[in-house]
Amino acid sequence: MKSHHERVLRADLHVHSYHSGYAGQLNFLRARDCYSEPEAVYRAAKARGMDIVTITDHDSIDGCLEFLERHPDADDFFISEEIECQFPGVSLRAHIGAYGMNERIHREIQPLRSNLFEAVAYLRSEGVFYALN
Repeated sequence: MKSHHERVLRADLHVHSYHSGYAGQLNFLRARDCYSEPEAVYRAAKARGMDIVTITDHDSIDGCLEFLERHPDADDFFISEEIECQFPGVSLRAHIGAYGMNERIHREIQPLRSNLFEAVAYLRSEGVFYALN
């Protein structure tokens, strides 16, 4: 049972902007995952009733940084990223949604993308909320 102090926040935690680049499976077509500017992504999320907003571009926080550069006081927006990682020893990849990160964490996780387990351990050590997708 919820207390009167608890509040449920609505958020879409898997959203791309044009900073995601080209979709891997459609790379030969030069098709992007998304063609929207970060500002448009934010407005669409708010129009759909989201309380908080983030952008999870592939291996990039540029969309988040672009939005925050224009809206430095946005208290309903946080930096996130969809990180593509390799399972060690096999040719399988997975995506990690990492939420509430910063530029330092983005930089430091890049060399860990070759080992999903090391990337997850790093996110845990930094207290970053994450989900595999």
